[in-house]
Amino acid sequence: MFRYVVIVWAMLAAGLAVFAGYSFFRKKSPEEKIEALRREVAPSGAVIFQAQLGGKQVSFLPKNCEVFVLDPTQDKVKRTKVLKPGFYLGFTACTDQSIKEEGGYVVAYLANRAIGAGGGNTSGGTYRTKDGFKWEKKFGGKWLPVEEAQA
Repeated sequence: MFRYVVIVWAMLAAGLAVFAGYSFFRKKSPEEKIEALRREVAPSGAVIFQAQLGGKQVSFLPKNCEVFVLDPTQDKVKRTKVLKPGFYLGFTACTDQSIKEEGGYVVAYLANRAIGAGGGNTSGGTYRTKDGFKWEKKFGGKWLPVEEAQA
């Protein structure tokens, strides 16, 4: 009887070891990596936004008035900064940001406010993209490439 119990426990232990080893060494899918990042950034209030652009799934991370495109195909999710408000001399704080899908575009709103010396100066604005990398800014009622709108 004792031998039977030892054999059963040994088989259970071996099975658990194989399962643990499999889940430890197996590569996570891109979806699993995005979900893990979602849990990681949630305490700071950041939210991952996903949209279909050009027929493919694109993931964005807006955080502290900067927008990153996420690439979960690497070992770690690669973050590429694709958008930030224009330069402002002095300290600023992100007062508002949002991101949504609208009419075939991903539309982001960023508001960065100056700190001290009266404050009140806000940089940023409304931006849109069709691919996640080339952004336009709404400026004077028209959409212009970011480089032209912030020059």
